[in-house]
This record gives sequence, structure tokens and C-alpha cells, in this order.
Amino acid sequence: MSRRSLPYRVYLWDFDGTLFDSYPTMNRAMSQALLELGMPRPEEEVRRLMKQSVSTALCYYQEHFSMNQELEKLFRKKEKELSTDLPPYPGMKDLCRRIYEKGGMNLLYTHRDTFAEELLKRHGFSSYFSGGVTAEDHFPSKPAPDAIIWLMKQFSFTAEEALMIGDRDIDLLAAKNAGVDGYLFDPMDDYASFQTPFRGHSVFDLESFLL
Repeated sequence: MSRRSLPYRVYLWDFDGTLFDSYPTMNRAMSQALLELGMPRPEEEVRRLMKQSVSTALCYYQEHFSMNQELEKLFRKKEKELSTDLPPYPGMKDLCRRIYEKGGMNLLYTHRDTFAEELLKRHGFSSYFSGGVTAEDHFPSKPAPDAIIWLMKQFSFTAEEALMIGDRDIDLLAAKNAGVDGYLFDPMDDYASFQTPFRGHSVFDLESFLL
């Protein structure tokens, strides 16, 4: 284990697509919902829209097919059925453990509901996290900085002490809007054109940057 000190004191973690490899399941739920409503769509199109955000995909398909709320209701139902146990990215739990053992603070920042916290507990992450924010806290969606600013006050750290780790541009834009540095975790290079000084394509890349 490296003996160098951590580059930051506090680490703000996105959940979907960062700690947990949940997009394949979410994409499948959207594809199944569209198919069941008689509107099959190409897999890559669904993946691209979902990677931007669930709300982006829902808005696009609702407008494109002149639907109201039936797609969202069916998607949420399918997602719940398929998401009984989403997998973490291999190596992520060990990385969070090593940050914790080196004196760093891990915090969750997700717009998913408390199922995210349940999965962290189920997969052994919980003891390495000091708290965080979920959908139940009702903060404005990323890239609004409100949740990060609240976390700074709640856990007594400054913007300069923190790093936001996420897989989408809105994660890093939320961090920027709060004055916090961001690291783009981009395994499939979906945000190759997004300008950020810190990025990686694997858990190994992230580990090398942090430890």
C-alpha cells in the first residue's frame, strides 16, 4: 500500500455508474418498458440517452412518442424488478476502504433513493462511509450545488478539501458550482469532449490518482 498522503480529505461519491455498475440494468429496464409499450428502440440509443440521465431519456421518449407518464411508471416498475442486487465495480469497495483507513472521509451524493444506501450496506461499503445525500433529501438535481454545499456544512469541510467523483458531466458541474474539484470516471469514454483536468477509465486509474 502506498504511504503517500491522500490528495483530498473528503470524497463525494456518485452512485450509479461510479460506485456501482448499474447502467446495464437501468438500460435494460428502459428497453423493456419501451418494447412493452410497442416502441422498441436501438440498444445504443437507449444507452446514450440514459447515460446523460434517466430524466433525459424519459423526456426524449415521452416527447418523441407523445406519451404522458406511462413510460416512467413502467420503467420504474421494470427497474425495481431488475435491480434486486446491482453489482459494484470490482475494486471500488477496496478503494473506499483504503481511503477510510488513510483518514479520508467518504460521502454519498446520489439522486437515487435510499436503495443506494441499502446496497452499500449489503456489499460491505457502509462502514467506510460517514453519510451522504439521496433523493429523499429533496435537493435540486445536479448540476445544482445545493447538496454539496449542505454536505460541506453538515460534515465541516471546505470546498478545497473535497473531490467529487462521478461518471457524468453533471456530477462534475455540480462540484464546480460548489467550488469543489471533480474527477470524471468514464469507463466507456462517453464524455471524451468534456473538459476536466482529472479523469480516468477504470478503477485502477482512479486508485492511481488517489492513492
